[in-house]
Amino acid sequence: MRQTLFHLPHELSGIPLFGWWSYASIALLLFVIVCVVIARGSEARRVVVESNWMVWLVAWGVIGFLLPSIETRIDGIPVGVPIRGYGVLLMLGVIAGSAVALRRAESRGISRDAFYSLATWAVVSGIIGARLFYVIQHWDTLEGESLLQKLVSVLKFTEGGLVVYGSVIAGLISIALWSVRFKYSLFKVADAVTPAFFLGLAFGRIGCLLNGCCYGGICDERLPSITFPSGSAVYDEQMESGKLLGITQVDHRIVAIAPDSWASRNGISVGQSWGGIQTRMVDGPTPENPLNPPRFEGLASVSNRSVRFSAEDLPKRSIGVHPSQIYASIGGIVLFLWTMSLSHLVQRDGLIFASGLIAYGLVRTLEEYIRIDEAGQFGTELSIAQWISVVAILIGVALWIRALVTPTVTTSSSVESKR
Repeated sequence: MRQTLFHLPHELSGIPLFGWWSYASIALLLFVIVCVVIARGSEARRVVVESNWMVWLVAWGVIGFLLPSIETRIDGIPVGVPIRGYGVLLMLGVIAGSAVALRRAESRGISRDAFYSLATWAVVSGIIGARLFYVIQHWDTLEGESLLQKLVSVLKFTEGGLVVYGSVIAGLISIALWSVRFKYSLFKVADAVTPAFFLGLAFGRIGCLLNGCCYGGICDERLPSITFPSGSAVYDEQMESGKLLGITQVDHRIVAIAPDSWASRNGISVGQSWGGIQTRMVDGPTPENPLNPPRFEGLASVSNRSVRFSAEDLPKRSIGVHPSQIYASIGGIVLFLWTMSLSHLVQRDGLIFASGLIAYGLVRTLEEYIRIDEAGQFGTELSIAQWISVVAILIGVALWIRALVTPTVTTSSSVESKR
């Protein structure tokens, strides 16, 4: 896990790097002036301003408001803008997926300029949809107490908190609208971008690994496992539940004690009630070392008595869990290669997209059985992702039936095979 790769410094030579009056703002202003000056004639300058003023305004908003708002502060001291591993892998996934989708789109008669428009619609809407899906699910747990603070937290999507199915739903809606607007076949476009989605997913899941999210449950010692450092989501969950202290509890009743653990050394036994723990951080990030992992001490409440534990009683890393992020990334690569190969096998528009829906629905349903970060929904043990997977599979089957009974045959696959 490496949630933060490094920090861009807060200031250089006493001047902030980001903010309304900063190096980045001055550079943007000079860029705007140059763009206007080099345009020949008043009409050309008017076109430049009318075409780019919105982009310039958004860029100034990002530099002046967004980046300073997400800057890391420790004890009130600004450290710098964090470069997150999740955000970097997300960007690499978008770049790699777009490159694949561009080639496939051109082989299906979609021009390069049209594809750039499509990619902008799909990527932006996909990120917004993925974040919106997460925010709706986890609004109560977002950082901040006021509405403004929570809205700022909403913008921190490079720290994680993107739901794949939110991205899929929003992306498909935008692709459908784009296809109608520019009069392209929806299924032809969907077939072009399906493998690209899986390639981007493979990168994104490695980002989840660096971020420590989308983690699996505690793993049998005979199976491959992975541990996470203190400060990660899985470490916090295991600490709060008592697992790192050697306690296994169900419905606040202790059902097992690990041998040679803190719990066994402190006279805690099976059958006692578990009241949770209270912690405080005794070591962690500092302005000089912002990446220093936190260490905790606190009190455990057991059968109405409080038992103190120190930072040394807690392990530096979590108990081993299923490497669900790695499995999901491998699954993304397999689905990418498989859907790419289908281009040479199927001859009807929509079959690659339908196959992708069915395959990913099945893979994600199985994946959820080793993940523990989502609870069952609608009175069942199925997570919301599994419910959506069921719907995706049914839609995929319906599209397969539609493609098989439709007499129209596409030539896009044969065109691509000749390239």
